[in-house]
Amino acid sequence: MPNIHPHPRSGHAPLSSKTSRWVILAVVIGLVGILLWVKHQNPSAQPGLDEPAEAQFDRNLQQQKPMLAFFHSTDCHSCIEMMKLVDEVYPPFQEKVALVDVNVYDPANQNLLRRARILSIPTQIFIGQDGRGKVFLGVMSKEQLQQELQQLAEEPR
Repeated sequence: MPNIHPHPRSGHAPLSSKTSRWVILAVVIGLVGILLWVKHQNPSAQPGLDEPAEAQFDRNLQQQKPMLAFFHSTDCHSCIEMMKLVDEVYPPFQEKVALVDVNVYDPANQNLLRRARILSIPTQIFIGQDGRGKVFLGVMSKEQLQQELQQLAEEPR
């Protein structure tokens, strides 16, 4: 049997490898718990950022939340122009109007494209609490986009 002597600097006996593993496991579990708690405490975290566009779309419909479903690619000139416009105009409305950003070339979005019957891009669908949509094809003017978002934001809850 090995003779266990205290560590010369600390005055304590070294931990056995089994005890060390339990301590490491406890620390890892504690850190995971803290991360999960912090994530749930963060009020600025928006739900659905990691979920697929179709799941976001369905969740907003189910919750009767007004939304802008924005169908585009990242390489067509009109889409890029519309993406910049949405980035500029949308932020003041984000508390009242959800944005579902749909890249048409992402394979995960193909079912939603079929459901929404998207045939050209960019396409913007403004959907009210009642689930009815208003479709705009191509690049909208800044004023048009603001007006449509404002109408959705003003719907009584």
